[in-house]
Amino acid sequence: MEPIHLILRALQLLFLIILTGLIGNVIALDVAASSTARAAINFSMFVIVLSWLAALFGLAAALFQRIAIPLVMLALDAAATLFTVIAGIVLAAKLGAVNCGDTAKGHHGRGWIAYGSGDDSKRCREIQAGTAFMWFLFAAFAAALTMAVMSWRRTGRSVRSGGPTMSQVGV
Repeated sequence: MEPIHLILRALQLLFLIILTGLIGNVIALDVAASSTARAAINFSMFVIVLSWLAALFGLAAALFQRIAIPLVMLALDAAATLFTVIAGIVLAAKLGAVNCGDTAKGHHGRGWIAYGSGDDSKRCREIQAGTAFMWFLFAAFAAALTMAVMSWRRTGRSVRSGGPTMSQVGV
């Protein structure tokens, strides 16, 4: 097993731990957010859960090659990559380029994503940090997916195995 696979999976898990805390706290402290803001935050948590599944299965497959199912790994990495980029775009679009120290009501519009907690400034900062880490997670999944596809094309078989092919076995 190449150490780069393990490093990428470890980075994914680190980003996921941080994202789970940030977005989970935004959900936990929600008192009066608009329905569109809730939808964006809930979608982000869905993406985080999906990414946990992909990262944990990828780590297990990197450590134990017997459970490495190449098509499942490609599908999970592809889904996680696609959904993380969508969540990153949604969070960035809903939040906008904003100074979280100035979250006066009505300044950003009624349904702004950072409105809806007892401390809108804190919620804004958590969503900003969540957006940044969602993009970091996307980069980690995109790198893992790129390596998996390159390995698949090179060997034409399992993404994780390194044994000889049938054409290399003497008759």
